[in-house]
Amino acid sequence: MKLIIDCGSTKASVAVIVTTGEESVFDLSHGYNAISGADGELSAMITESGLFADSAGAVDEVNFYGAGCATPASCSRVRAELSSVFRNAGVFVATDMLGAARAVCGHSPGIVGILGTGSNSCLYDGERIVSNVSPLGYILGDEGSGAVLGRLFLGMILKGQFPDSLRERFERRYNLTTADIITRVYREPRPNAFLASFAPFIAESADIPEVRSFLTREFSRYVRYNLVRYNGFGELPVHFVGSIAVNFRPYLEEALAKEGGRLGSVIKAPIYHLVEYHR
Repeated sequence: MKLIIDCGSTKASVAVIVTTGEESVFDLSHGYNAISGADGELSAMITESGLFADSAGAVDEVNFYGAGCATPASCSRVRAELSSVFRNAGVFVATDMLGAARAVCGHSPGIVGILGTGSNSCLYDGERIVSNVSPLGYILGDEGSGAVLGRLFLGMILKGQFPDSLRERFERRYNLTTADIITRVYREPRPNAFLASFAPFIAESADIPEVRSFLTREFSRYVRYNLVRYNGFGELPVHFVGSIAVNFRPYLEEALAKEGGRLGSVIKAPIYHLVEYHR
């Protein structure tokens, strides 16, 4: 039995491939980030899913692509947790960036962007990542991500930078006071996921000129600060993975075109494409 796990900060998917070639894909209840996640959190998340209660010993290969798996220390910690659950398996751990690149590029070169709760990007030569502009996380970077869009949008709406009608609609939808928001961001776990949860509301509000200008500006920052720095930009296709990329595609495409970029494929989740890659 072979497993492929695509694990983001807020959601994770598992593909199971058995020796007959049959496959099944499952979504776990939440995600995990190897940098910010607590010790034991990943193994507990898998165990509590109940998916492998009777079959963990039959798994002989695990390919894990995860958020935060960007340092030897974080990869080692993830590998140890997976090995504690799947004791008979060989475990391969890599960043979700490599998973995204393999999903959209296969064995062809390209520039790849992730736009979900967090953001990232890379230059991929068809086999490996050869260049990566550090995303720096949602406080210092992560331009274009759900967390940063949410953070900036909340700041603007609370400081009166959008029309009063939008703030009134926001308050009716979420029933959150300024104090509630501050508590969720500064005092409770997973603030990045909380901030990213406002992305659907932002998308629904894109007919408002001030919101359109906000989105145009932020996706232009993502392209300018990250993608244009790669050798081959303008020649290689630029592929995107993630719900933010799918839901805000017109703004992303506009920002890319302004800088002379060439849009490739845009997919929401890499898991099915990774199944084909690993076949």
